[in-house]
Amino acid sequence: MKILLPLILTIATSFAKPLPLEVVRNTARELDEVLTAGQKAEGIKANSIVDDPTFIRRSYLNIIGRLPTHDEARSFLESTNKEKRSQLIDSLVESPGFNSRLFNFWTDLLRVKTNTEHNGLGWHVWLKDAVENNLPYNEMVQEMLAAEGHIAENPAAGYYLRDRGMLLDNVSNTVQVFLGQQIGCAQCHDHPFDDTTQMEYYQLAAFLGGTDYRFDGGREKIKEAIGFDPNRRPKKPFKKMTKEERRRFALQAKKTQERAMAKRNEARAIGQVFRYHNRNALADNTQKQLKLPADYQYDDGDAGDVVKPGFLFGLDAKDVKPEQRRDYFAKWVTSPKNPYFTKVIANRMWEYTFGYGLVANPDDWNNSPKAHYPELVDYVEKAMLATDYDLKQFLRILYHTDLFQREVTTEEPSQGFSFHFQGPILRRLSAEEIRDSFVTLASGNIDSNTNNGLEEAWDDYVKSFDFLMSTNGKQLKEISTVVIEGEKQRRAIQKKISLLRTKAAKARDNGNMAAFRNISVEIKQVQRTAGKSYQNRKGMSENSLTAKAAPALARRARPNRPDQPEFRMRASELPVPARGGTFIAEFGGSDAESPSSAHTEATVPQTLRLLNGLETSLLTNKKNSFARSLRAIKSPSKRLDFLFLSLYSAFPTEDEKIAFLPEMKTSEATETFARAILTSNRFLFVQ
Repeated sequence: MKILLPLILTIATSFAKPLPLEVVRNTARELDEVLTAGQKAEGIKANSIVDDPTFIRRSYLNIIGRLPTHDEARSFLESTNKEKRSQLIDSLVESPGFNSRLFNFWTDLLRVKTNTEHNGLGWHVWLKDAVENNLPYNEMVQEMLAAEGHIAENPAAGYYLRDRGMLLDNVSNTVQVFLGQQIGCAQCHDHPFDDTTQMEYYQLAAFLGGTDYRFDGGREKIKEAIGFDPNRRPKKPFKKMTKEERRRFALQAKKTQERAMAKRNEARAIGQVFRYHNRNALADNTQKQLKLPADYQYDDGDAGDVVKPGFLFGLDAKDVKPEQRRDYFAKWVTSPKNPYFTKVIANRMWEYTFGYGLVANPDDWNNSPKAHYPELVDYVEKAMLATDYDLKQFLRILYHTDLFQREVTTEEPSQGFSFHFQGPILRRLSAEEIRDSFVTLASGNIDSNTNNGLEEAWDDYVKSFDFLMSTNGKQLKEISTVVIEGEKQRRAIQKKISLLRTKAAKARDNGNMAAFRNISVEIKQVQRTAGKSYQNRKGMSENSLTAKAAPALARRARPNRPDQPEFRMRASELPVPARGGTFIAEFGGSDAESPSSAHTEATVPQTLRLLNGLETSLLTNKKNSFARSLRAIKSPSKRLDFLFLSLYSAFPTEDEKIAFLPEMKTSEATETFARAILTSNRFLFVQ
């Protein structure tokens, strides 16, 4: 089969970004032709092109992750412009909503945890900035995999710090996410379904074997602060000293030893200032080497043997200096010559757009069935290379295909089996898409609203870190005194609360509920007192040393309060993963424990929440846009139009008018009908 490639191969060198519409359209046309030729060879008939209402709803949900507003839907449907579909796609791709949906994809795939420690907050802010600035995919991955140093100076290091102390697990996730290979089994034994051996797994992991989680900058600051080197040597060799010189040296050595002990104690005290910084920094240990595990049982090595770095596939490994291995590893993963890197991200973006991968299992290429259209797999790989890994332009091409405009395939593909792509997959809205659609209904288009609290908290931490690193020895000692005293108070309060809780548990077990209640009140009083004490410390003079250093002294990040309520911001503006019990968590949002853990499985609690939850009740609240607009409409027919345009992005048909106009007679009946729509498959699925 002849593949059309001359045009796509000229994109990167011939045009500035964004790509001219003609190039996008022609490339999309070539892609459709490759797919159509493959379908014709297998006797597959493509689905019909969808109508305007289906197209606009699908475009908004698939490109920016929310429903169109009533006005956006009406404007598109009433337009007679022949180019309106193409113009809509390009306007959505360039909108803030495009970044919002794509950021949700990355946080799920990469298992981002915003609120764990400062490395989580910094990585979140860095990743969001990378998406908003359209950092090419290969550069984004290389910055993460080659990262080193302190998180305040290089937030991309959050990728490794996310799995601090779990090197082998991190290697497994890295290969799965970026190379589409599941090699985790080989961590403990030769892979049962693949060619990967345990030795090969350890050889790959050896590239990262010298990674340490330590902050050398803190150690240097401590040495600078105490101003003493206990390892100083005499200028004159001991053997050449006279008897008197030896006697004086012995006396001096004793004093030096005593002083060294005092300085070590001083260093330990100052070390309290930097006690959490090792958790937020990466360093190379050239002496550290990865060894085979104690239970290694194959003939190609013995337990405890040092493992020499090597690759599973692709470029041959060569002798690499220990301090350069992580950088070399990053270049190997992201190399265009790597047989999987480009294919895997192209396939993930295909699944992101059409609901299913050309290769059925994006995380396990070796054990996926052969794609129905291998020529198409090759084509999208070349398209990704031609766009220089510009995901925005690559997705723009996919959105301009005829395939994107075809009716969905209602038959769910069998998981793990290849699919013919007569049309996109019928899918349920993700948790974020449902939630953000509710936000849009309640508040209108708020895609540009940002949660400055996250970035401000990160900026505070960076400024605090910079200040800490600029302090002199005297200032560090002053800060350490406050830190040590604060730690003593914290432990005392913890101990007191622990003892009270033990007493409360005993009282409850003995049936003495009066004592249990009294002790519970006492616990709350102690916690309030501790909280006030913390607030007082926070309220110290802004010019005080400890106040300036405070964010860099804390273990956990404390994001500032957002500028506006959560329900006036997109899900991408909130910390991830979502808290338990929230709408996103209830509807299958990512738990950030494994790559791509988000799901759309239906549950009974989801239905109850749609009927009675806070999110849907807001739609009937007089304070929001949807409820105000609906109540202001007096005509039943216009009410029905408003509901259909707002929730279905379509005008009601004549049959629907006959069936549903009786439900529009009163505001109460209309609100009840609106709640019924919110639980309908037509609302919850992308047609």
